[in-house]
Amino acid sequence: MNDNSNKIIYERIKKIYYSLVKYDYDQPIILKFIRKYSQPATCQVLDVGCGYGKKMRAIATAGYQVLGVDVNPTLVEANQKQGLNCITLDEFSQTTDKFDIILMSHIIEHFHPSDLKDFLDDYLDRLKSGGYLIIATPLLTEYFYEDFDHVKPYLPIGILMVFGRVATQVQYYSRNKLALKDVQFRRRHFRFTLVRAQVIRTWATKFYQVLEFICVLLYFMSFGWFGRKDGWVGIFQKI
Repeated sequence: MNDNSNKIIYERIKKIYYSLVKYDYDQPIILKFIRKYSQPATCQVLDVGCGYGKKMRAIATAGYQVLGVDVNPTLVEANQKQGLNCITLDEFSQTTDKFDIILMSHIIEHFHPSDLKDFLDDYLDRLKSGGYLIIATPLLTEYFYEDFDHVKPYLPIGILMVFGRVATQVQYYSRNKLALKDVQFRRRHFRFTLVRAQVIRTWATKFYQVLEFICVLLYFMSFGWFGRKDGWVGIFQKI
């Protein structure tokens, strides 16, 4: 086998590696919840903090009307160039539309509790009565704070302590109320953390990449059994 063939094989393996390692574990759960609690013909979805539009694209492909909103105008422009329905936060504030489903994927962990209460209330004002809020967020793991602006993890029961219909002993209450309809804890492949080779590229870096690739393969081959819970996706109904 010549060097050119080896290079082609290496590039193919590398492509498979990155596609599996970067697999969106939340997306199938989100789409399952949307399909279960709505009909494509009449459902309008708002994707808050849509980023590069990956979930918007999947929701639109599933036949739903979806609007993305993001604070970053560069991301909004990039989404628009791809044909996605996306606007800036300033533009969204000028609208009065209400939605059947609001999606917040990896958003709430970036807020302090008092700020999150106001943030959620403001968007829940734009959710139709009986509509659904879908939250996808990570659990506290040793790599939770790898993201520079992660503030704290939240659990479904914590959301209900402020937004649930039953009064609890907390510092503040919301003006909108939610009922938890379903929740699924996301499992992912095992990851290596707090390893020097992750942040300083050495001979060991490729070794850990190979180990992670093996963990990814074992995860999919075991249908998620060989993995760990590191996040959750919940669907709440506005009541």
